[in-house]
Amino acid sequence: MAITRTPTLGLGERLVAAGLIADTHLELARREQKRQGGSLGKILLDLGFVGVDKLTNFVAGEAQARMVDLNRIVIDKGVLALVPLELCRKFRLLPVERLNGTLTVAMADPLNVLAIDTLGQVTGLHIDVVTATEQDILNLLDGMQRSGDSIKESIDKIIQEEVDEAKVVTRTEAADPGVTQDDAPVIRLVSQIIARAVNIGASDIHFEPEERLLRIRTRIDGLLHPDVLIPKSLQSAVISRVKVMADMDVAENRTPQDGRASVLVGRKEINLRVSSLPTTHGENVVVRILNPSSSVSSISTLGLSPADEQNLRAAVDRPHGVVIVTGPTGSGKSTTLYAILREVASAEWSVFTLEDPVEYSMAGVRQTQIREDIGLTFSSGLRTLLRQDPDIILVGETRDTETAQLMVRAALTGHLVFTTLHTNDAPGAIPRLLDMGVEPYLLPESLIGVLAQRLVRRICPQCKEPVEHPEMMFANMKIELGRGEVARAFHGKGCAVCNNSGYKGRQAVFELMMLDGRFNVPIVKRCGSPEFMRLAREGGMSTMFEDGLRRAMQGTTTLEELLRATRME
Repeated sequence: MAITRTPTLGLGERLVAAGLIADTHLELARREQKRQGGSLGKILLDLGFVGVDKLTNFVAGEAQARMVDLNRIVIDKGVLALVPLELCRKFRLLPVERLNGTLTVAMADPLNVLAIDTLGQVTGLHIDVVTATEQDILNLLDGMQRSGDSIKESIDKIIQEEVDEAKVVTRTEAADPGVTQDDAPVIRLVSQIIARAVNIGASDIHFEPEERLLRIRTRIDGLLHPDVLIPKSLQSAVISRVKVMADMDVAENRTPQDGRASVLVGRKEINLRVSSLPTTHGENVVVRILNPSSSVSSISTLGLSPADEQNLRAAVDRPHGVVIVTGPTGSGKSTTLYAILREVASAEWSVFTLEDPVEYSMAGVRQTQIREDIGLTFSSGLRTLLRQDPDIILVGETRDTETAQLMVRAALTGHLVFTTLHTNDAPGAIPRLLDMGVEPYLLPESLIGVLAQRLVRRICPQCKEPVEHPEMMFANMKIELGRGEVARAFHGKGCAVCNNSGYKGRQAVFELMMLDGRFNVPIVKRCGSPEFMRLAREGGMSTMFEDGLRRAMQGTTTLEELLRATRME
């Protein structure tokens, strides 16, 4: 790909001109660059002034190069061997494909003509440039450079060396900076398990003790998959190592514990939430992986229908009121709320959050971690927060009567409030709030809208193909189409990219109920969910099933996934 133009302005000025950052952001970033060195782009990312996807897309657009996700590409080892590792690291690039006489190379800076010319001389091939994030490139290069043992080899080495268990689990050693992976094989083993889970896109790691072994399973795209079996003799050391990382009491194994940890996978910092629970055969530990790179950056990337996106934007643009996101645990509610906050947070507004836990750090937002053990609950935190002169408030979860009442009164006194509830659908949020003690006459004046959601797996784009005779599938599933609609369905046949599952990643299906004057009398009369569903449907609301059906016919998910997630018969 020929690079035809070289901008005369620096990266910072070009970002300001494009409206991606403000002049004040650039000024502060340059001060930090003088103080600590490094590239301006990385400093802007570290300060949270611009998202990694927006920055990479901007650079790719300038260079007229398409952007690729290296985490979704299987790269042949022969292609990787075409360019020396030192050269890849120097120019922040990675060869991804060779086709005839052309080598496709992913670059963090596709405008680097020197790098492109050097590659052409070294390989003797025509260079086609695509763009990827610098972090993804460096992570893959680090993985190539490390020739460490596999998890299985690490387990065998621990057994053969008969490692002294006490040596690898004490807090003293864990805090000693002189300890290396070679000194502590169990530390290395746990790090390998976590790194592999992060690299394959897992959201959770389950350490499950059984009678004769310790079973490891990872949750990928919402479903648990077997990972590795560890001998029972290593169970205590492995579980203790995880607890040490999370600053939990290793000596206490009779009561549940919670902890947090931060680890480096490649060059990426990953936050972990750790929970332990005593079971018959030992402590069961679940590690939740909080990967900042997986978070959604804006409302437009959530995947809402055009009508729902327009209504949601209108709701969050209101000066005051309550917007609720509902769904079961693990349905992506936090991701949706963070996407909303990223758009509404600005220098003109004072934005606060109460979260349990704080999953991702956001620039310009004051985030508070709930600590019930010291009395910092959602209700007490909200009472204090209202004295902090907020404009926008995020209450991570409305769990009790006091929080619900305070939230509604905050909306009535001029604040915009976002929160979550656990209900099966959007209409069910109204009876739930009434049951929690919110006065019926206050709700119509404060509640703007309710967004319900579920997660479904995406069809792998690399192996997606249409289903033959989809009309038979629709008939068997008793799914009726509207007049003039033609039955269309897709599935993934399985490939190396999706580990032969046919799915890669997840997306949400939504239903958005916007309130208007028609809801006032039914709310005061405490009507049930069916009446609110009827009113919402009259107002044009599409259900989660209908939204998912639209996506299935567009080819982003399967009918089987839709039925599984929405529990439709």
